[in-house]
Amino acid sequence: MSMVKYIRYYKTLLFFYKRHGLKHTILFLYYKFLERRARINSGPGMAMFQSEIEVFDIGSYKKDNAGFTAEVPEEQRKTIPFVWYVPYWTNVWGGGHLTIFRFAHMLMGMGNQNIIYIYNNAQRDAKTLEADLALALPGHKLKVILTPQEMPENHVAFATTWQSAYEVIKYSPRMKKIYFMQDYESHFYPFGTMSLQANASYELGFHGITGGTWLKECYELHGGTANNYIFSTDHSIFYARENMGSEIKRLFFYGRPSTERRAYELGVEILRQINKQYPEIEIVIAGLDGLKTLDFPAKLLGNLTLKETGELYRRCDVGIALSATNLSYLPVELMACGVPVITNNGPQVEWFCEHMKNSMVCDPFPSAFVDAITKLKESPELRLSLAQGGIAKIAETSWENEARKIMGYVREALV
Repeated sequence: MSMVKYIRYYKTLLFFYKRHGLKHTILFLYYKFLERRARINSGPGMAMFQSEIEVFDIGSYKKDNAGFTAEVPEEQRKTIPFVWYVPYWTNVWGGGHLTIFRFAHMLMGMGNQNIIYIYNNAQRDAKTLEADLALALPGHKLKVILTPQEMPENHVAFATTWQSAYEVIKYSPRMKKIYFMQDYESHFYPFGTMSLQANASYELGFHGITGGTWLKECYELHGGTANNYIFSTDHSIFYARENMGSEIKRLFFYGRPSTERRAYELGVEILRQINKQYPEIEIVIAGLDGLKTLDFPAKLLGNLTLKETGELYRRCDVGIALSATNLSYLPVELMACGVPVITNNGPQVEWFCEHMKNSMVCDPFPSAFVDAITKLKESPELRLSLAQGGIAKIAETSWENEARKIMGYVREALV
């Protein structure tokens, strides 16, 4: 490159930096590097960025007929196997995976065989994965399979992610199809290929079973039919301590920057302002290993087991958990432990979190959360009221009852 070109390139970068900032300048340089590498690797004339996004196609299986299912004879409805199309996991305790495994385990006890099919190239053998499941579900009888050839000839196919919906069509085209939907996954991405195809998966004619009423409404907006279950928790792990503290000494925050929908950056700024105004409150963050040290005092605990999490919550006086899409299980678990919850507003949260009844629901601004902390500090009565409201809300539910609901939904869908 000539000196003139270097100077021109430098001026371009300087202009880009002033207009867009350091972060976007670094991203621009990274993409230019990838573009150049793709051009070199692809030969002359191929100056194209090589995307790794997988594109799905239902092929000759027409979209209008994607919901077609073979009729299930009445005598088979109580014994027909259920096959759950599940992505490979590295953490069996992850909320989304554990919910699937828990329900599959419970439905197994209601008379139907349940099979976990890893549809995206598992890196471990089936026996090892079954042993992994035993850590979370001692005594389980779930079968793990790694190839579609191992599926029973007639079964109910459960899609558990938008990608798996296309796998269901590919490998179980004539089976009864259930969309087990835990979040509005098209909102996980910028508007583009993946968000378009995620939304299209909701329109394939599967019967939906959704986590909560907000998701049910979302699924039905795409023209489908759905039932919903309600979030619950393990009452042997998440239960309230006997006496609530007289003041707010310790605050818990669910910090998971790898999951963008949990609004980590907003949460950190909320904590920074809380610490500035109330430095006496100890801040505890859990949810992901390897978090960078923050510029204010905070105890970083990383990933915890469910038992460790329950023990931690009972030592906390208030909890903050944010959700840009469907509610996480954190507010539910905090409520079960008698911890007043502060969260952001929006229908994706407020279907479960009721403002001034079982939680404080705030606009997504740091000052609103600081104001909520102030109200809780100044009113022990409000803290007690919210704690009692949360405990009462969780007392209405159990995973066993929700599993029975799901079994009823599936058997009705088989008719």
